[in-house]
Amino acid sequence: MAWFWWLIFVVIVFVWIASVVDIIRRRHTFSRGALFAWILLVIIIPVIGSLLYLIVNGTSSGRGGEPGMGGSGRSF
Repeated sequence: MAWFWWLIFVVIVFVWIASVVDIIRRRHTFSRGALFAWILLVIIIPVIGSLLYLIVNGTSSGRGGEPGMGGSGRSF
């Protein structure tokens, strides 16, 4: 049963790191106040902050119109 808790821990850490990296990658799309608020929320309350960030802002899969991100630039 201990392996289950390690798996949960690894998933939580992965989601936390992914949300911090996504916030930093998208820093030009946020105002300074919003950027500071998201970083602070994700660092102070990692699980809830990360999940809230991913729900509100979604994930950046690179399928959008961001240049240089592998997307075709078209929305379907």
